[in-house]
Amino acid sequence: MARIFWVVCPGCKERFYAHYEDFRHKPWKLRCPFCELEFAQEESPRIDE
Repeated sequence: MARIFWVVCPGCKERFYAHYEDFRHKPWKLRCPFCELEFAQEESPRIDE
């Protein structure tokens, strides 16, 4: 089973999930599926693992 984490977009404040092994604690930017904003994980107001 794939492990995911939930992240809140700092732009539109919508919550979405990402694949843990591919993105969590990696230097990749996340892209919000709602507003298309690209941001570093550190910019998110909330992350739930």
